[in-house]
Amino acid sequence: MKGLRIVLTVSEVSPELYAALEPVPARLRAERVRTLATIGLAAMGGGQPLINKPVVEAEAASANGKEPLAPGLPEKALGVARKLGGL
Repeated sequence: MKGLRIVLTVSEVSPELYAALEPVPARLRAERVRTLATIGLAAMGGGQPLINKPVVEAEAASANGKEPLAPGLPEKALGVARKLGGL
C-alpha cells in the first residue's frame, strides 16, 4: 500500500482548525485531519463520491453544460461537516 507522510503544524493562524483539533487527543489528530480533508474534498467535488470518479467525466459534463448529477450535495457535505464540528 502506498502512502504519503505529511508533517503538519497547525497554529492559531488557522483559528477554526486549531480550535477543532486542540481538544482531540494527540494520537487521534491525524485521523481527524484525514476526516476533515475528506469532507473538504467531497464539498469541492460537488458532493459526488470520491472513489472511482473519473475526472474526464466531470469535465465532460461541465463542458456539455449539463446539470450536476446530484444538485444540492455540496450543502449536504457542509451540513455533515457542521455536525462533526468542522465548520
